[in-house]
Amino acid sequence: MSNRRRAASLVALACALAACSGGSGSSESTARRAITVFAAASLTDAFEQIATGFSRTGDLDVEFNFLASSDLAAQIIEGAPADVFASADEASMARVIDEGIAAEPVVFAENRLSMAVPAGNPGGIEALDDLEDPDLVVALCNEDCPAGRYAIEVFERAGVAVEPDSLEADVRGVLTRVGLGEADAGVVYATDIAADPDVEGVDIPDEINIVTTYPIATLEDAPDEASEFIGYVRSEPGKRILTDYGFGVP
Repeated sequence: MSNRRRAASLVALACALAACSGGSGSSESTARRAITVFAAASLTDAFEQIATGFSRTGDLDVEFNFLASSDLAAQIIEGAPADVFASADEASMARVIDEGIAAEPVVFAENRLSMAVPAGNPGGIEALDDLEDPDLVVALCNEDCPAGRYAIEVFERAGVAVEPDSLEADVRGVLTRVGLGEADAGVVYATDIAADPDVEGVDIPDEINIVTTYPIATLEDAPDEASEFIGYVRSEPGKRILTDYGFGVP
């Protein structure tokens, strides 16, 4: 057993021993199973709704850790107990696969970048080159985060030079700054804008935009329920939820 799973097993054993010492069989009959899903921050709203539907199919809870995909990959590699990894980019998934602790991933969703502005667009932002204005406050994800890396690639394609005023850990951090009016604009995923009533979107033209793919995989020693969760994500009900939140589905 790997070090990553050994810690989780010890916790489970301790819980089992505590239940036995209570002298009652009722806790065993009412105990619910659980899986842990590490998922990109941009999946927060869609995956929480997917988990609700999935949990109705049996006595199973889904526990989430939503962060930038790069941070999630690092945590998994360092030994954090998780059963499923859903990444916003192929590179973060590849890091986990290279460590030999993930099954073969499948792509379950697609996304695109968009500019987020506060409601009413007070900065009057209409195009990417508007972000070059030094009087505007621009928030981006840091370069380790897939959305930050993709934003830099889009700027290069557009031939614009953007100096961010803040670098956030993930897209939710960018959205928060924009929604609070602390930034005039930020670059996030189109789905993030659709899920946040405090921001509006300014489209990035298709010819310079990036179609991002989201792979998902079970992790080392994951229970069968982890594969069942992935199956639900890729099922018709799961796909409907993803498309409702603006994701493309293969």
